[in-house]
Amino acid sequence: MPDGSTAGALPYVELHAHSCFSLLDGAATPTALLDGARDLGMEALALTDHDGLYAAVEFAVAARERAIHPVIGAELTLEADGHGLQRHLVLLAESDAGYRNLSRLISRAQLDGEKERARLAWRHLEGQTDGLIALTGCRQGVLAGPLLAGDEEDARRTLARLQELFPGRLYVELQHHLRPDDDALVDALAALARGAGLPIVATNNVHYVQRAGHCLQDVLTAIRHNRPLQACRNALYPNSELYLKSAAEMASLFADYPEALARTSEIAARCQVTLDFRAQAIPPVPETEGSPDEQLASLCAAGLLARYPQDDLAAWGQLAHELEVIQQTNLSGYFILVWDIVRWAQERGIQVRGRGSAANSIVAYLLGITNVDPLANNLLFERFLSTEARVMPDIDLDFCSRRREEVIQYVYD
Repeated sequence: MPDGSTAGALPYVELHAHSCFSLLDGAATPTALLDGARDLGMEALALTDHDGLYAAVEFAVAARERAIHPVIGAELTLEADGHGLQRHLVLLAESDAGYRNLSRLISRAQLDGEKERARLAWRHLEGQTDGLIALTGCRQGVLAGPLLAGDEEDARRTLARLQELFPGRLYVELQHHLRPDDDALVDALAALARGAGLPIVATNNVHYVQRAGHCLQDVLTAIRHNRPLQACRNALYPNSELYLKSAAEMASLFADYPEALARTSEIAARCQVTLDFRAQAIPPVPETEGSPDEQLASLCAAGLLARYPQDDLAAWGQLAHELEVIQQTNLSGYFILVWDIVRWAQERGIQVRGRGSAANSIVAYLLGITNVDPLANNLLFERFLSTEARVMPDIDLDFCSRRREEVIQYVYD
């Protein structure tokens, strides 16, 4: 492998890579891909697993630990085209809004397809593409697929449709894996892009870190097809070119299209996703009765009068402290959400008990989430939540096993 200093001098980062979370297809862990990118001097790397974001959090955290900018995306499988074949489309989250739209699209594809066969209808892209950058995919992509089938007109129609869906956020993707027809395919894709006034970008459809990884990838393919390896010849990739290549290697493959390499860094810089799951995990609370902070304070005050009828000053003091921390961490809506689930279950006679470190909170006690008095038992609230906490607090709820599905359905609704 070329050393990182050489690769780093050229403007290329990989924007199309599959990890082992592309089940029975990718042959490298997210961290192995990141280590490979770091060794090559790449400042960014995209993860684009098939029809899922299973590794997004692990990948983003590990990337930042390695001072690599994480680009979060996925390769979606679209419904069958006029040739009866499913086509691929790579979507990269440019913003938090884009990440939310990508999550919705993946959920829709999983719901509409069969198990392990996600399929996204074109109509579901309408109105759900804000904050998403589209790359046209591999040989099975929305453009390369029709071109390889000899249907250039279909490719043109598809490109026009994508331009409407992704204005200013569409790139024609070029890949070269030393197949006999790759030169012609790359030139045809570049010509399509030129005719439509669209930019091109080079990727390598990475499935493993180093060339030797193709052996494991072949085995995974055989497992996916449930056939012996020797019977899978037509299902295997014809060579070992799907490894994480250096900028120098990619430059030699795309000598006629240097702008396709330079554009990878520009796209990566556009993709800025925070993955702030605390904010995204809490559904909005209707503010007909005040802000979430005000609603939580009101519920707790009523609970305190019931739990501490002697107007306990220590209880009021602890409540004030906890409410301040909860407000500073923007978690009032979360407590109201959990309270609502518990309230709903109790009103229907469904047994429910909160447990774990939530029992250290007087707020949880006053809301009826837990049934342990933290003051009487001298429990420490900070073991459950503090202003320095970087993760969601963990409130475990146990429900009667016979009626648990009723509660799950209520949450779902």
